[in-house]
Amino acid sequence: MSKEFITFMRNRVSQSLLITPAPTSVEWTSILSAASRAPDHGNLKPWRFRIYEGEGRAKLGQVYWQHALSEVNSIPANKEEAFIKKAFRAPTVLLVYANIQKNPKVPEIEQVMAVSAATQQVLLGLSALGYGAIWRSGPACFTQKTKALLSLKETDQIVGLIYVGTPKEKPSSIPEVDLENHLEWVRD
Repeated sequence: MSKEFITFMRNRVSQSLLITPAPTSVEWTSILSAASRAPDHGNLKPWRFRIYEGEGRAKLGQVYWQHALSEVNSIPANKEEAFIKKAFRAPTVLLVYANIQKNPKVPEIEQVMAVSAATQQVLLGLSALGYGAIWRSGPACFTQKTKALLSLKETDQIVGLIYVGTPKEKPSSIPEVDLENHLEWVRD
């Protein structure tokens, strides 16, 4: 493994200030094809991807709004636009979810882990092509209401919403990760 690749991995950061351009269809196909090489016990390929761009993001924004309405007793109607605008914080939003399959050897958690690994591959692929991204989730991602609004099956599990575009600015610094409290050696 080359040191350059390790450095590349170390320098990947989440970026929330994103502008156009976003990946093209050809770039998305390349990225998602590479992401589909993630570890996958049972070769179930549980990852599913849905790309929202252009005015298609308004559909996702409407999901945010409908979820808010179902969670808060009294929310003013004039807040709808603010919720819909959340889907427009980047030129493209990638919905990633696990299509959970019943399998006696591969529990649900392993399928979600495979999709999470594929999502990390997506982030690395986007970065390799010069795009920025941020992986978002939150309470709305984990409700049956949201799944219904997105026409997902009850058994599907949303892993995240990846906001994608060109970074508006380069990160000012990339913090070093201190492994002191995160790494334990077990020898002998």
